[in-house]
Amino acid sequence: MMKATDIVVVGAGNMATRLSIALVECGYTIVQVYSRTIESARLLASRLGEQVLYTNNLDDIYQGAGLYIFSISDSALPDVVSRMPSNNALWVHTAGSMPMEVLAHKTPHYGVLYPMQTVSRERDTNWSEIPIFVEASTPDALHIIEQIATSLSTNVKQATSQQRKALHLAAVFACNFSNHMYAIAEKLLQDQGLDFDVMKLLIRETERKAEVISPRMAQTGPAVRNDVNVMEKHLQLLQDTPEAALYTLISENIDKYKKL
Repeated sequence: MMKATDIVVVGAGNMATRLSIALVECGYTIVQVYSRTIESARLLASRLGEQVLYTNNLDDIYQGAGLYIFSISDSALPDVVSRMPSNNALWVHTAGSMPMEVLAHKTPHYGVLYPMQTVSRERDTNWSEIPIFVEASTPDALHIIEQIATSLSTNVKQATSQQRKALHLAAVFACNFSNHMYAIAEKLLQDQGLDFDVMKLLIRETERKAEVISPRMAQTGPAVRNDVNVMEKHLQLLQDTPEAALYTLISENIDKYKKL
């Protein structure tokens, strides 16, 4: 059976950084870090141990590792994989929306370890309950990936590539788009000399409600009430801005979901 000893991490961004640190803390050995920029590779390697190598040249990636973890952008993944030499090791990527077969032409042992969480390089991550979705080409590969995932989190589930696409799309709406709504709210407040801190209790309560009841059932606001007078006043405030069209579109969608 393959062993996940001597890990090479391909990538040095947010997820690669937090995942690498967590793996080292769990006792795994990372021998090398690759990044497009040598400084990013060096910085991550320095956080993982004095003996960890680093490179920005794919030709210099260590070929004797047991596990290669690709934690890079979806757009970069196929190109980077295509430029790597084939071997018999286990190759794993961390992308939510990419099929595991993107690795299939390089090794018979491949799979996915997808942590569904937003992370930042400099913000500590509590991995213990993060949902990690796994998939693999063979039972042996799946066993190893599940071992790694369960060493990080108690919340490990198998998911197909199609299911992960849906998970990733849902995460974009729940996390990335909602954060953009916060950014819009912040700008609206700043324009009136107000601080975004006034929104934080409201945001926390909205999050708490989503944890105990269906978000569709928890929906409040003028759109779900069809309060046309309030919505017209809001649109007057947003007049001649891109947010006016966004407000209208989302309000119409809220009304549609009310009827489901």
